[in-house]
Amino acid sequence: MAVYNSSSSLTCPPSNIHIEINAENGDITPSLVACRTASQKWSIIEATSSDLSKPHQMILNGHSSKDELLNEYEQKLEDVRELLNSEELQNQIESLMLVDAIQRLGVDYHFQEEIEAILRRHYVAATTCVDGYTYYTLHNLSLFFRLLRQHGFCIPADIFNNFKGKDGTFEGKLKQDIRGLMELYEAAQLGIEGEDILDEAAKFSGQIVGNRLKHPYHKSIARFSAKKYIRDLQDINGWEKTLKELAKMDYYVAKTAHQQELTQISMWDYAANAATDILPKSWKMCYKALLDTTNEIGSKIYEKYGYNPINSLKSTWASFCEAFLVEAKWFQIGHLPISNEYLENGKVSSGVHVVLVHLFFLLGINGKMGGAFQVDDISELISSVALILRLWDDFGSAKDEQQDGNDGSYIECYMKENPGSTTEIAREHVVDMISSEWKRLNKECFRLNQNSSMSSLTKASLNLARMVPLMYSYDDNQQLPVLEEYVNSSLFHDTFLEHHPILDQE
Repeated sequence: MAVYNSSSSLTCPPSNIHIEINAENGDITPSLVACRTASQKWSIIEATSSDLSKPHQMILNGHSSKDELLNEYEQKLEDVRELLNSEELQNQIESLMLVDAIQRLGVDYHFQEEIEAILRRHYVAATTCVDGYTYYTLHNLSLFFRLLRQHGFCIPADIFNNFKGKDGTFEGKLKQDIRGLMELYEAAQLGIEGEDILDEAAKFSGQIVGNRLKHPYHKSIARFSAKKYIRDLQDINGWEKTLKELAKMDYYVAKTAHQQELTQISMWDYAANAATDILPKSWKMCYKALLDTTNEIGSKIYEKYGYNPINSLKSTWASFCEAFLVEAKWFQIGHLPISNEYLENGKVSSGVHVVLVHLFFLLGINGKMGGAFQVDDISELISSVALILRLWDDFGSAKDEQQDGNDGSYIECYMKENPGSTTEIAREHVVDMISSEWKRLNKECFRLNQNSSMSSLTKASLNLARMVPLMYSYDDNQQLPVLEEYVNSSLFHDTFLEHHPILDQE
């Protein structure tokens, strides 16, 4: 089975996006699972054997055999690993630039230990030296701050005070340093509540470079933004060419994996059991697929970690379905709840907790930490991601999602509670709420990253939040061109190094 686009437009709603998570490193990518209906332009259809062989032909392009490709792939990985371990780069700022490039190209999951070692050396050097931060340029200090805070190192935001003048504001001469300001803007995205200096930094740098950074790295999917980054990466340090070659090969390998995953999802066995006899046939199919998948996940967790969290997994699904029932009741009686009531239920109906609770157990976090860390300990993490998704979803109009304005939204609830407020005011309020929730998410990820066992879970949580704008960014025609391009490039198109107007704009 395979998914083909039967038109140039993607009109099916975001609920058709199935989230695929790599349970080893937290990487998260969307696969499209859609049904054949008149209102949707994506469909699952039978593919011929020649269709299924296309990804392999694509990967082997330029190589005489699969073994030749894999050997070169392994050699590229080793070449980059040697670069990361090079003594020449040990404490040089270039090593941070190398780490940044690896992360932006989406291949950092191969080099977690090496990256951690480099960042720790920089952290020790900066924190054990008197005035350790004063020797950095604006660009280098911003890069240092962003990379280390991403990985859970305690770097105070006030290190940027060195770039303020006597009047307490960022010095005017910095406006000439475009490269430094762009990195400062990126660093400011990792702020948490109460770090006013990062708010000031974002405002100051954003006035000059904001249009160039419509989608900052911290809030974007690395593998998607890598396409533009790899075209702009200049070979000035000697290692860029090797990284480009590795990134392209890794991209093709990942694409094949996505296609295989999609095939498996498309082929779920539909038999129903006695417990579902009273359900309509289509519901039986869904229930059987859900039950089998959940039981299979529980069994795999048991095989790997020695315990089966099936009760927790089923409970998560139950609360998810109950949240939908609440919304259905509101719809049936024409009830518009108060905004807080709507959001509390909406966070559950977003499905975020289903994804992250399953991942918590798939990663074996409970077992690795001797039971000292429970699902309840990530409740704030789940809440922040879920709220970001729910607010982004509601940020689009009901017309965007072809729901005729009958499903309710936070904006509608807000306007009812604040008579006289306009739609524009309500939307600005939602933007502020999303910004604040990102700060809470940053804080929670930083807290959890203090334990290395949690890094994969926090990475997946961030990636899920980063995916949200892709899923809900409608254009004037109520289409999702950026999401369509992401799905196409992840599954079908061989466009990794090609110019694309949509990607270049993003």
